[in-house]
Amino acid sequence: MEQPTPLTDAERTWAAVAHLAPLVGYFILIGQILLPLAILLWGPKSAFVQAHAKESLNGQISYTLYGLGLLLLAITVVGLVVAVPLALALLALIFWNMVQGALAAGRGGTYSYALILRLIP
Repeated sequence: MEQPTPLTDAERTWAAVAHLAPLVGYFILIGQILLPLAILLWGPKSAFVQAHAKESLNGQISYTLYGLGLLLLAITVVGLVVAVPLALALLALIFWNMVQGALAAGRGGTYSYALILRLIP
């Protein structure tokens, strides 16, 4: 039986960056999606890094869709009274998942984002 190869520091770093890169990407139009996608496509081809990049990408796509839904709610149906607290809760969930994912990657473990759509298998 073959032993799994131990993770390198570079693999753990790339996996953590896949979770934290969207923080920078929020300053660029859809950058929060493009940065994890770039790591998935052009980053290390390690299964560990790829799994973390996919999880981050799924999370960012999902949270972007949720944000657009909240924006539509704010300007149409429920207004700012309900949309602002929901948006703050969504931001807290996004940052919690990103930090927890990066910490798990740094330890060499896995992490699954909460409340996301699994669009990228």
